[in-house]
Amino acid sequence: MSKPKLPVIDADCHVVEPFDLWAKELPERFRPYARQRTRTEVGEEKLFHHGRELDLEWTIGTLCTPGSGSVQGRLDLDLDTEVHPGVSEPHARLRLMDEQGIAVSVLFPSCTLGLDDVDDIDFRWAYAETYNSWIARFCQADPVRLRWGAVLPLVDIDRAIAELNRCVGLGCSTVMLSPLPRSGPGAVPFADPERASLCRNLGHAEMDPIYQILVGHDLPATVHVVNPASNALGVGWVYANRTQWQMGQPFQAQLAVMHVIDGGALERFPALRVGVFEGDVGWLPHWLGRMEETYDKFALLSRVPERGPIRQFRDQMFLSGEPADLGLAHAADLVGADRILFASDWPHMDGAWPDPLIIVRDRPDLTDSQKLDILVHGPAAYYGIDVPELVAHLGAGWSAGSEIAWIEGMLPADYRPAGGREAVPAQ
Repeated sequence: MSKPKLPVIDADCHVVEPFDLWAKELPERFRPYARQRTRTEVGEEKLFHHGRELDLEWTIGTLCTPGSGSVQGRLDLDLDTEVHPGVSEPHARLRLMDEQGIAVSVLFPSCTLGLDDVDDIDFRWAYAETYNSWIARFCQADPVRLRWGAVLPLVDIDRAIAELNRCVGLGCSTVMLSPLPRSGPGAVPFADPERASLCRNLGHAEMDPIYQILVGHDLPATVHVVNPASNALGVGWVYANRTQWQMGQPFQAQLAVMHVIDGGALERFPALRVGVFEGDVGWLPHWLGRMEETYDKFALLSRVPERGPIRQFRDQMFLSGEPADLGLAHAADLVGADRILFASDWPHMDGAWPDPLIIVRDRPDLTDSQKLDILVHGPAAYYGIDVPELVAHLGAGWSAGSEIAWIEGMLPADYRPAGGREAVPAQ
């Protein structure tokens, strides 16, 4: 008799927006410049963004295959024939989740992650609104197991408020904010002094109407890192490929944590929950400790919060990142394992590898209680998920009392990312 599955909540995973979505549902004036994927006469994939051809070293299929950038992978995987359909089809995703041992997937976009670099502000909003409508329909296949974060540009706070209210009505579970939201065009050079007036601060009081709505609906604010080559971060001209991911993603997360705490957002909204996603974990003890230190050293030069950064994080903030992070256990000891959320990043190529669930299951520096907090209790608290109700919805074969040792992993034991669809569970 098979062991019951633990109701693991994947706090941060992704869909891949269908390319025909933009052609069919964007306002008509934007469609000629929408994201496009074509093939040459010899079958080579070509990608276009705002009418410009993108120079990528991998295909979209590779981007959407776990481990595809490793020595076992390939850079030419085909989206249509070698990628699991669950990246963009909800019923296929639900079947895959059953096989992976995932009870709930909280979904974020792929192509719509970096909207702050879209120069045309109206185009930026058109992308966000089109995506939000599509993902809301996607999750209607099972709103208990499929949940979504609404993409919310902050280029216009009043418009952001209207879109947030619309998405709350559509059933979003959180809102996705950029770590360095841009209030103006995305192409202003990094060294240009005008950038200062174009970058919003997530802790600033101008964000209060957004946070007030979220608190009123008991929804968290999720700060999700974006493309590390983003103009908003300004490292794309200095670093490339692996080095962008090496420093760009954690740096975005560090800035977001600092801004939210420094700006006093958590003190103004003591019921607000803020998550910072996909920027790793191990840096957190150093970063919070340094914030404590600089508040002390510069007390005459800046506002000192009533609660220190470590206390504020323990009370109101959450983090997701690489399950194999060497510093994860240290971070869990400092702020609590229930503040570190399991996130597979499936199906992205830079997600946890070789198997995110096995990585957590087999970590010797975490207790089983801490692992349960990371896999179930923490994500449930962040998203307001009632675990007994979830298990009842899942039915036979799932149990909140299942043991960590019984976890079998998200990927088949013989998974190889170069194998395309043959490398993923049966559909």
